[in-house]
Amino acid sequence: QCGWCGGEGSTMICTKCRLVDYCGVECQTQDWKAGHKIFCAKLPKAVKKAEEKVASFSLSDYTTRNVGTFMVTEAEARRGQILEERAAQDICYDAMDMTKGSTEKLIEILHALGTFPLSTEAWGMLGHFYQFEVDPKGSREKLCCAEALKMHDTAILCARKLNPTWSDDRSDELSWGEIENRPYLRALLGRAQCLKSTGKRDEAIRQAKKIMRLNPGDNQGVRKLLCSWFLEARDTEGCTNLLRKFDTKDDACLAYTDVLLQ
Repeated sequence: QCGWCGGEGSTMICTKCRLVDYCGVECQTQDWKAGHKIFCAKLPKAVKKAEEKVASFSLSDYTTRNVGTFMVTEAEARRGQILEERAAQDICYDAMDMTKGSTEKLIEILHALGTFPLSTEAWGMLGHFYQFEVDPKGSREKLCCAEALKMHDTAILCARKLNPTWSDDRSDELSWGEIENRPYLRALLGRAQCLKSTGKRDEAIRQAKKIMRLNPGDNQGVRKLLCSWFLEARDTEGCTNLLRKFDTKDDACLAYTDVLLQ
């Protein structure tokens, strides 16, 4: 299907990203002018530049201020709030209100990444953009998921560089109620979904379990995904044990699953 006019029987493909088909040169040219050049050309360059900044991160390159210890992350209480990180987060909030898959939204996300290359939220939103907003067809869906996984992995890397106690084996909770924790939790969930979409179900289940340990209140609805993944893996015991930790009466999907298991 043509990525510009929607017509069937496309005969061309963007040779740069290999994710979009076209009827012909005219449609490809119109789509390029309308914004595909941002996704296809500027996005890879911006990602590469930000990755270099992540690799060479030094706190001294940024501006910090003391914000006390109330409702801040452990790292912020120790080293202060990074002003560029806060500015990038505000830009990301603006991007969240923009049209799904739009060029304007992508530009705003890249703006956030340029403002603070270690923005966990910006990297996570790029992952979400690749996975859910590009809308590729067929085998290219896996290509997008693979790119999305890279973005989420970088988001998690950035979060852990900024918050050293958020290691992979962390056992203490990270409350969803503390807003600063949310970009990291969203990135972990995005990674789990990408793993599942790329056929790595068992790894996705392990990732989802970790999220549940960090955020046992499950404000993200991970238990619903985890239940379906358990059942797909024929792990009825795992699914049953998970359901016993929650009151399923107020959720028709979980209640029905519980009844079937019984």
